[in-house]
Amino acid sequence: MRLHVASLGLLAIAAAAAAQDYAQFRVISAPDCVDASHMIAELDPAPVNATYLRVQHIGDPGTPELAGEIANPVTWNVGQLTGFSPPPANHAQAQRGFRDIGAPDPASAFQLWCNGAGFLINTRQFRHAAPVTLAGPNVSVARDLSPAAEIFRNATSALTIDGYVRVPFVEYAAPPTTEGTAQVSFFYYAQDMTTGATFAHVIALFDNRLPGVNGAGSENVGADAYTAFVTSPLLPTTIVLGTPPRYASVSPLSDIMHFQSSWSGTSYFRVHVPYEKFRAMLATLKTISLPGISARPQDYRVTLFGLLGEVFPGTGTDHEVALGASVIDLRLSEAFGTIAAVPVVEYYHAALDHYFISARQADIDALESGQLPGWARTGLTFNAYPSFVAGTSPVCRFYLPPESGDSHFFSASAKECAEVATKFPGFILEDPEVMYMALPDLVSGLCAPPSAPVYRVWNQRTDTNHRYTTDAAIKQQMLAKGWLAEGYGPDRVAMCAVQP
Repeated sequence: MRLHVASLGLLAIAAAAAAQDYAQFRVISAPDCVDASHMIAELDPAPVNATYLRVQHIGDPGTPELAGEIANPVTWNVGQLTGFSPPPANHAQAQRGFRDIGAPDPASAFQLWCNGAGFLINTRQFRHAAPVTLAGPNVSVARDLSPAAEIFRNATSALTIDGYVRVPFVEYAAPPTTEGTAQVSFFYYAQDMTTGATFAHVIALFDNRLPGVNGAGSENVGADAYTAFVTSPLLPTTIVLGTPPRYASVSPLSDIMHFQSSWSGTSYFRVHVPYEKFRAMLATLKTISLPGISARPQDYRVTLFGLLGEVFPGTGTDHEVALGASVIDLRLSEAFGTIAAVPVVEYYHAALDHYFISARQADIDALESGQLPGWARTGLTFNAYPSFVAGTSPVCRFYLPPESGDSHFFSASAKECAEVATKFPGFILEDPEVMYMALPDLVSGLCAPPSAPVYRVWNQRTDTNHRYTTDAAIKQQMLAKGWLAEGYGPDRVAMCAVQP
């Protein structure tokens, strides 16, 4: 008996959740209060679990302006161009730069005060004759997280970054394609805890190019001077393809990406990266640049996040560009919903003396409509999750063809699933994650409370069949009939059922 395995439709679930925004949020890194003592230059060490402002490439290598890019207090109100104005009495604590030169042609200057940060990059005021490989003069307002943050605690989880952003000042000459570009983006770095590999995801909030010019407003996968990265626009649909971004979603409460011109006032931006979109991003990265990484979002942790302002003037003076921007109340959260457990229903076919279990409604409908005659409920059930919840493992489901029993095999052990696929190439992997359940301790066989042990017994016949039950008395009855217990620990526990 082979049954069609219906899709969970998690992309549709995530899309619906994003359309309504999320009802539940867990703040992982909240706004804090710091000052210019948390400004750092180039690759200097950053503070941990506190906001900092990193300044890079404001001047050519070896020049005094690069060495002193944040060395000196700045006394004029940089906020007239960044949109963020610390109290005048605190300018000496909040503002830094190399040259203290204000409007009309101001020098680059940087601000960090309590829950806000601002920056002005003006390439006319520093030398940039030496090319910068795969980068440009830039500022990041960020937090390094220790320990790195777990985001995806169930399949509804969405990595969420939000904050109040202003971009009141942009100047450039000819319409840019590459050189002369100015950009402001959210970003985060994610690390695979199974391999150590890290990649960045950049979510564009502003680009001074026209939509579509040289990829502006599109999704891309590439690499900078240090790591692989993915870029997504904070838009309902991408510019070139006209389809929703594959790797990020716009909150309905959020402004969307701006192009070409600065704007007055403060815009609230919130981006969601839902579990399924993060998984799609991993699949792309595995294909293009990081083949060895895990495909499971739950294996990743966020090591840092923030807001990035970057310009690309090239060398010489043909593409000078200036960018003033700021952010207030920058925050990293997990947006999430609740995943309820579902019953795993047991069926029995008397003529075959076979058992079968399923939590899928499509299977249940097929079995109970008479489409597959001979099957009847035993009246026994236990509970599982229909999709990932922290602390659980995916349960693989194999179909054993008629010559091997015309039945099914289930396991919550990735190792065992892989071994079955290798040892029995004729078995068909119908679904690597047909449901989610916890594994017991592999030595003791104990299930962590409040979960309950699921016993697996095998009929030891050529028409192979397994039975799965939480009832220890039924397990003993099957053993008395000659069935063999399979699992972990003295009691041979195969999986752990969810307790309501």
